[in-house]
Amino acid sequence: MAKEPTKISRKGKKGTFIEKAKERAKASEQEEARVLLVSLIDTFVIIVVFLFQNFAASGEIMTVAPDLMLPEARVDNQPVESVIVAVTNKSIVIEGVEVATAEEALSDPDMVIDGLYEELVRLADIKRRIAEYDPEKEFKGEVVIQGDRYITFEMVKRVMYTCGRAEYGEISLAVLKNE
Repeated sequence: MAKEPTKISRKGKKGTFIEKAKERAKASEQEEARVLLVSLIDTFVIIVVFLFQNFAASGEIMTVAPDLMLPEARVDNQPVESVIVAVTNKSIVIEGVEVATAEEALSDPDMVIDGLYEELVRLADIKRRIAEYDPEKEFKGEVVIQGDRYITFEMVKRVMYTCGRAEYGEISLAVLKNE
């Protein structure tokens, strides 16, 4: 009597079933890894876009100089990104760089504060050069004056006059919001 064939010999060569199972396992592992990687990338892209939108909408636009006490007022407008001039009883600072002392500014017979004027003109030139390459960053002549609540009106008048002479006609005064 002839011997009945086994399951393995019915399928073909010995070990073919095991080899095909291994190939199927490798193929399914590769598929799963690719799908997981794409999902992970999509998730990170969504998170990055979300973070960019939140930081762009609620970022801090200006910081107040440490030795400055701003006056309080009722305001509705939000600050805009522009050149910041901080004026105290001791000095005039533009974008963190001291350009003149209060004594020099008030003792000059001319209304223009020389150091402030030179720095404003320099910044305006830089902004105009940037606008040549990026039209969205057009120079608008906007400046924000952070004046200490105890400075004299004469100082404010001289700073505003100097800003106007340097082609910064859009002048805003920074104040603390009074609720």
